Amino acid sequence: MTSTHAVPAEDADPDADEIGVDESFDRYARMVRRAIGVPVALVSLVEAHRQLFIGAQGLEDELMALRQTPLSHSFCQYVVADEAPLVTADARVEQRLRDNLAIPDLGVVAYAGYPIRDQQDRVIGSLCAIDDTAREWTPEELSALEDIAAACTTEIVQRQQKRHAARTAARARDLNERSALLLALAESLSATRTVVDVAAAVDGVAREHLGALVAGIWIAEDDTVRRTADLPTHVQHAPGLLSYVRHLGEQWHSARLNDVLPADLSNPLGLALAEGRIVWFPDRHRQNAVYGGLNLERQVGEARAFVPLTHRGRAFGGMAVIWPESRDLGHDVLDTLQALGRYAAQALGRALLLQEQSDALMVLQGALQPRLPETDEMLMAARYRPAAARDQIGGDWYDAVLMPSGDTALMIGDIVGHDLQAAATMGQVRATLRTLAWSQDEAPSALVGKLDQALTDLQVEAMATLVYLRIETWDRTGDRVLRWTNAGHPPPLVVCPEGTVRFLAEDAPDVMLGVAPDAERGDHRLSVPPGATLLLYTDGLVERRGESLVDGLDRLADVAATHGRRPIGEFVDGVLTDLLGLEQADDVAVLAVRFV
Repeated sequence: MTSTHAVPAEDADPDADEIGVDESFDRYARMVRRAIGVPVALVSLVEAHRQLFIGAQGLEDELMALRQTPLSHSFCQYVVADEAPLVTADARVEQRLRDNLAIPDLGVVAYAGYPIRDQQDRVIGSLCAIDDTAREWTPEELSALEDIAAACTTEIVQRQQKRHAARTAARARDLNERSALLLALAESLSATRTVVDVAAAVDGVAREHLGALVAGIWIAEDDTVRRTADLPTHVQHAPGLLSYVRHLGEQWHSARLNDVLPADLSNPLGLALAEGRIVWFPDRHRQNAVYGGLNLERQVGEARAFVPLTHRGRAFGGMAVIWPESRDLGHDVLDTLQALGRYAAQALGRALLLQEQSDALMVLQGALQPRLPETDEMLMAARYRPAAARDQIGGDWYDAVLMPSGDTALMIGDIVGHDLQAAATMGQVRATLRTLAWSQDEAPSALVGKLDQALTDLQVEAMATLVYLRIETWDRTGDRVLRWTNAGHPPPLVVCPEGTVRFLAEDAPDVMLGVAPDAERGDHRLSVPPGATLLLYTDGLVERRGESLVDGLDRLADVAATHGRRPIGEFVDGVLTDLLGLEQADDVAVLAVRFV
């Protein structure tokens, strides 16, 4: 326990324990005995309730081992109080000293003490010569005592300066390490989009910069605090979640055993949240003694800290950090953990908000994706995949409408833009075209012309590519007739039963929507036999940065031929898997029809 100095208050730096007892100060006591010829010499530091002999010669064995007395047995306290030397030939006749217990208990009769000071020039003790008989001190003896006290002061100051420099350097290192940690955390968290991303970033930074064995996050859900392993199903589909859960399972099995915790005082995470402070234990046994109700099987590590994750008055959950060894967490580590918790809470709030937005967009996406008609003559499958770096919905779309005539209209389009506004515009275009297709029995080119004019008249600001295709009744050969118009869109393709691939691109496509509402548009016709597969798609499936569209179409043709004989759903999934990487750069919509 750190002691408190009597004078000049508890701010003395450092205290007697910090200066310490060692041979160097015993040497000053020996110098006093030789120079003056006294039986006892002391280097004494005075504290609030005792004097400590950091240097001593001539004491009895018991007191030499103890090296301290209470102030009731101290003359040195007066040197400190007066900040001046104290010299007496016979303390027994001095009114101030005669009742001091050092006289009967320690045999102090003659005393000469000179101040010793610290680096702030405060008197913290005395270098003293003691005799057990009355004695007149000569000027030469007092001068020698004063010189030795000055030398002793110099050594104390030098020691303090060295310690101060060491502490300053240590603080600088700690600040640098903390700055590096917070910078690393800020960099790691800046790119996070999901709760799992945040948990992984916290774990990585805690391991690398705090020497932790593992760190994890529990998130608040209603009346519980849950770990990332127990998130809702839709969050588990986020990139990296499954591998991260497996990683925790290998090294931190006890986290799984306690994956659902009440947000109350029955566990340290609940306490940290309830009281808004870090709860920590130097080892697992201290924690277990308090929280024996937890599942304590297969615990890992020793020291552990539980940090509340709160931001702007909202409690997002808690963070647990486990170290491999027992340790006390000093102020610097606790301050760093507090900052770590604030950063993580902000990122967690952002991730949860993004998740809420993503959930809403997924609902919107589901609402905008049509239900494909079911007929005996055709099998259909469709997919929509948003770009990896964007939200769950954009401007790509498809639709299929069974018309009163018995024909089927297929549509696929791509609104310019990749944000929620593009999705909203897409909804207007799709709804307008769907209505026209069902109500107007006209050629595809005429219908798309009406759509373009309607968007202009309705002040729907939209630029889009589009293929509108009608699957008409059987012709006399038993084939189905396809009629289509293309407004600047990549050409659909047909995989014939024998495996050959043909693109529906007889001429250059017409102008896209939103450019020239009165532009002329052409119609095209093709008969396809039973067993053929028709594929409509958006440009994200074939376009790649740095290569021509021809290369992308050739790649699509090869992949479509490879999967052409598979069931329609497997055909679509096979094409997407082969053509799209994990980090696709653009939204993709596909619609496939198998003629039976």
